[in-house]
Amino acid sequence: MPENSQVSSTDVALPPQERGRTRHAQIVRAAALLIDSAPSSGRRPLTLRGIAEAADTPVASIYHYFPDVDSIVAAVAAQYGNELLAAVEAGVSRPTESLRNLLDTIFSIYREFFAARPGLRELWFDRKASEKVVRIHRDFRANLAKMLHARMLEYATKPHDILAYQVWIEITGILWELAFQSDSEGDPRVVDEIHELSDRFLRRRLGVALPPSGRVIESDASTGSAPVTGSAPPAWESRLPPQARGRKNRARILSAATEIIDSEGPHGPDVSARAITEAAGTSPASMYRYFDDLDSLVGAVAAEYMHDLLAVLDEVEASSEGLDYASLNKRTMSAYREFFARRRGLRELWFDRHASEKVQEIHAHYRRLLAERNHEAMSRHARHPGDLFAYNLHIEVTGALWDLAFTLDPDGHPYVIGEIEEQGIDFVHRLREREN
Repeated sequence: MPENSQVSSTDVALPPQERGRTRHAQIVRAAALLIDSAPSSGRRPLTLRGIAEAADTPVASIYHYFPDVDSIVAAVAAQYGNELLAAVEAGVSRPTESLRNLLDTIFSIYREFFAARPGLRELWFDRKASEKVVRIHRDFRANLAKMLHARMLEYATKPHDILAYQVWIEITGILWELAFQSDSEGDPRVVDEIHELSDRFLRRRLGVALPPSGRVIESDASTGSAPVTGSAPPAWESRLPPQARGRKNRARILSAATEIIDSEGPHGPDVSARAITEAAGTSPASMYRYFDDLDSLVGAVAAEYMHDLLAVLDEVEASSEGLDYASLNKRTMSAYREFFARRRGLRELWFDRHASEKVQEIHAHYRRLLAERNHEAMSRHARHPGDLFAYNLHIEVTGALWDLAFTLDPDGHPYVIGEIEEQGIDFVHRLREREN
């Protein structure tokens, strides 16, 4: 592998002596086996004692190489990423008859690699990964983008840079995660979508001569995601106080939490029960009358944020009567951009990969609502709007791109936002191709 294509393992340098390097590798290998043997719990059961026993080494010896468990986990993630990079590089380095064969090779490598290592796969897609592991992922994506850029130059006919590959990796990355959430071998419907979106992206952004794959974005009604409308109200919305005074107090606490999170982000120093209730002019005991705990309050802030976005989207749709779907899509993208740009801390909360399970549940609920809204809107513009499963995938992909857009630029990176708009247009085109 090229010298600079390795994913950095940890902040700890490798031992200079051969014996030390062997012991270092032995510890990482033992931790990797423990993680891969516990796919349902990922890295949580890991302890220094457990790793030491698996590596047949004293706990004290581990401290010569790693300061803590998190550093070992980061080394495991780096090793996993390096193995995947090496597999992809070996695949793309072989002569191929066509770009279609090259893409099929890459996707087959990914699917087989993830399917073979369930526990390590969960570590790779862990939404609560530590900052060290997040850096590993970032390095991996950067090196993969460089590798793909070098390999695809012979096929591209349009000028482009590394950013195009960053976008492509974000699109396919979120879909690989979804594919293995529902199927240990990789959901074939989602894998088909990876192929289709990649085909269209490369034709559009790189100008490659790649004919459409002909895949259809649909699934059996029995396996598609169910609509949310008509379901029971979410738990975070069902504890509204019956009295006006109670509702006012709850709203004051919620407003104080919203202002603090918008100012400091979801993990700011004042995101605490004491600081929030002081800002609201009440006591922590009062907060617990309306929210089970601080996490429930943060979840309510996230829910209110998405209520606000839905209200904005309602206004856009109400003011766009008579417009075709492409025009509505453009207005909607503009509304999204302005909404996310205006409230930095709340945007961080929405895209927070370290959010609690409760907040992640709220995120999932609103992504389903957004998918349902899009499905309903499309039904007014197309005879066959497709099923909800396709819209769920579309929301997941565009959500990952919105996150990338504001990671690269606090105002939303124009290139990435342009790609979000193109994804929407492509989505409509595919539905119309099906109609014809």
